[in-house]
Amino acid sequence: MVRSIISIISGYLIFGMAVLLLWTAFGYRPHSIPPTGFLVFSVFCECLFALGSGYVVALIARRKELLHAGILTAIFVVIGLLSVLMPMNRLPLWVNLTTIFPTSPFILLGGFIKMKTAKGELTASRLSQR
Repeated sequence: MVRSIISIISGYLIFGMAVLLLWTAFGYRPHSIPPTGFLVFSVFCECLFALGSGYVVALIARRKELLHAGILTAIFVVIGLLSVLMPMNRLPLWVNLTTIFPTSPFILLGGFIKMKTAKGELTASRLSQR
């Protein structure tokens, strides 16, 4: 139980810190409205961060990898939808929605990849045999 909680918190923090570092590195504040080009780049990077977060959640959890990744995904969706309703959120609706929905499947994919690699079903040698 404790490992499960730590894994989900770790995945959330990894994603959040990565996004914060990305925005800060390019000189943008989290609730500012940057140019559309950066927003598109940010969504792409957030998908990669989500993949890593899902993998880390599954790695730390060590069991029921996909369930833990699914819990993190649900947390992301709920928090994302709530952030749309917050009055201090000045981002366009499309930005909020593209931050929630494209990234969510990548969290699950990260957990799925970890689950398959742990079982030995997803290795370079096995894939080359197919």
